[in-house]
Parts: sequence; C-alpha cells; structure tokens
Amino acid sequence: MSIERILVIDDQELIRTFIYETLHGEQYEVSLAENGKQGLALFKQKPFDLVFTDMKMPDITGIEVLKKIKELSTQTIVIVITAYGSIENAVEAMRLGAFNYLIKPFTSDTIKAIIEKAKEHQNLVNENVFLREEASKNSHTGNFSVIAHSPSMQNILSDVSKIAKSQASVFISGESGTGKEVIAQAIHTQSLRHNQPFIKVNCAAIPETLIESEFFGHEKGAFTGANQKRIGRFELANGGTLLLDEITEIPLTMQAKLLRAIQEQTFERVGGSKPVKVDVRFISTSNRDIKSAIEQKILREDLYYRLNVVPIYLPPLRERKEDILPLAAFFVARMCQENHKEVVPLTSEAKDKLLSYSWPGNVRELANIIERAVVMNGAEAIGIKHLTLDMPEKVPKAHTQAFPQGLSLQDLEKQLIIETLKENQNDCKKTAEILGISTRTLRNKIQRFER
Repeated sequence: MSIERILVIDDQELIRTFIYETLHGEQYEVSLAENGKQGLALFKQKPFDLVFTDMKMPDITGIEVLKKIKELSTQTIVIVITAYGSIENAVEAMRLGAFNYLIKPFTSDTIKAIIEKAKEHQNLVNENVFLREEASKNSHTGNFSVIAHSPSMQNILSDVSKIAKSQASVFISGESGTGKEVIAQAIHTQSLRHNQPFIKVNCAAIPETLIESEFFGHEKGAFTGANQKRIGRFELANGGTLLLDEITEIPLTMQAKLLRAIQEQTFERVGGSKPVKVDVRFISTSNRDIKSAIEQKILREDLYYRLNVVPIYLPPLRERKEDILPLAAFFVARMCQENHKEVVPLTSEAKDKLLSYSWPGNVRELANIIERAVVMNGAEAIGIKHLTLDMPEKVPKAHTQAFPQGLSLQDLEKQLIIETLKENQNDCKKTAEILGISTRTLRNKIQRFER
C-alpha cells in the first residue's frame, strides 16, 4: 500500500473528526488542520501521501492549498471537499492537479471508495514509472520468444504450464544468455497473476549501497538525495511476480534481510518504521554453479532452499541444436522488420555454419549475430560472409604473454584485468565471465585500482 499518511484540512471540526474516525479505523496515519495555513505548515514538516482539503476556508482557499502542495510534492494525491452548489470549483481544482472531489454531505463508504481509487491510481503511476525506466535500460535483443523444437525445451515448456498455475517459488539456472528471463515471463503469463505486475530486478546491476532501497523503497529524507518517497520493487510487484535476476550477486548482508522479507512477505522501507505487507510470487535466476556458490559463501543456503521450491535448468544452446535454426529464422524476421527491410532467407552454407558453432553466448549471442548480419546485409540472402562467428579466446592473447618481472600479485591482477577489459572493448560482463568472477567483484576491484 503506497498511501499511508493522510492530511485533512477543513475549518469545520465535525467534518475533520468524521474523516479522522473513518480513516483511523482503517489503520491510516491521519493528521488534522483547521485551516489552510496550518495544513501547509504540517505538510512542510513531513510528507503526506494524500491530502483532503476543503475548497472554502477563511484564510486561504483550497485552490491555493492545492497549488502549493503540488509545488512541494508532485507525488501527493489531493482530494478537494466541496458543497453541491460549488462543483465548478472542484472541476477547476481537478484541472489544476486534484485527483478527485468529495461533495458534502458524504458517508464513510464514500471516503473509503475514493481512497481505494486513489491507491489504484498511485499503483499504476508507480508501475508505469518503473516500466519506463526498465524500457530505457533494456535492449530489445534480450527479449526473445520461447522457441522450443528440441525435446529438452519442449519438456521444460510442458513443466512451465504446470508450474505457472501454482504459487510456488521457482529457481531457474543455466548459462548466461540461455533465456532464463523469457521462461520467467512465460511462467508469469500463464499464472493466475497474469493481470498483475511482472517486476524484474537485475541484482548484479544495482550498487551495493542502493540495493536495499531498490528492493524495499525509502522514505523521504532517509538518506542524502532521498528527496521523495520511493516505492521499491517488492511493493511494485504486490499481487504479481518479482523476478530476482542473478540472485547470487546480492551481497550476503542483504541476503539475510531478503530472506526475512520473502518468508514473511513484510518489510519496512529504508528510513521507515511501519511494516508494509505484500503478496508476491518469487522467481529467481542464476548462471552460477549453485553448489559452489553456497560453498564459497556467495549465496546463503537457507535463502536458496527458500527460493528453490521448483527448480528449472535451461540447457545451453549447443546442447539443443534443434532450436538453432528456428531461433535464427525468428530473429531474421524480427530484425528485418525492425530495420524496415524485406525478410531474407539464410543460405544452406550459413545454416550449416550456425549449426556447427558452439554458441558460448547462447541465444543472446545468436540474436546479436543475426541482428549484425541483417544490418550489414543488403537485399541478398544471408550467407557465411555476413556471419561473425569467430570464437573468442577463453583467455585473451594478452594473458599468454609474459608479464614483467618483479610485479606484486596485486599489480599482476590489475594488469590482467586491464588487458582483459581492452580485449573485450571494456565489456565488464564478458570480462567477468572470462576471469571467473562476478560483475560486482570486477567493479569493486576496478574501484580499488582507481583510488
């Protein structure tokens, strides 16, 4: 629930008391003000999620209160209170940013109903902001359809249809680029929660100092830069599904808090003290060897077993060659459409080349190679010359060269990382995979080098 603190501004004590009794009984935190100046003074002292304000008051009008509140906080929902004969004033208030209006006299049920509408509106706003942020981050090549011609993938899709109808947590493992996120989306789409949010969080991409706020949100003023209350991923996913992508990259200290929130479906925002209750289904993914991650104290064993109610393992593309050509055809059609080109076929030589390649980057690599081929190709069929399939060295050439004598172990590590980054065009994810460390560990090492 994103509406918790409510301010009531009205010069009539009877109305203030009536609204207070109605809302206090619904477990809201309610503050009262008998005029506009007092109400604005309270609003400046602490943030409110929703404000009821009368239109006609002796000092300043409800319109003036509305304008000032919207200047101070665009997120706050304002509901104006007006008499039947002054509805035109309420319409003017809505034009200026009020969410809705109450006409005197009103009942408790009317107050509760208008707040429920406000909560639905706020949830949609929060979800849309999140989805816009995610859309700007994610490349379209990461969102491929489930193409399943191989027996192993057909079996997985059969299992997905059964798993989806349950409420069980799912743990999807497999190499990077195998389509773990797509399977997670398929589970949500076929579930009873399909009309509710599907929220994704890339655990490896969030700085350690911000990860708690990303998960649970924060209150205004919780830390430097927290200028507004922020809703976290747990709350955004309420009623739906939360995908914890690459969960093994979450710091151990945070894993304990995460386990408690998952078990109890309750948490507190950073800087807050009021428990927030949610109903969320969890799907987790990892490209690590889980047994090793637990042994190396990278992943808490109790958190893993809490999330691993139903395990799914996605085989690498090299082990399901029946899917390579159907996937390639799908990507050709999509990339041609996106680049405003006529759909062209793959030559038989190109198909043979695709089938003989080992695909270390799996389906994601296939999508990228086909996109490159479509972009660089004219109107002819895609042949071998259009496919860039040179297998990257597992260890870059620079690693096989002798390092200067007399270097310390730390200097050797620094030079190794720098050379690997150069070989991979500063691609941190690929560099981390080659060196056998997590992206977060790599970034921490780079930060230490720069000090």
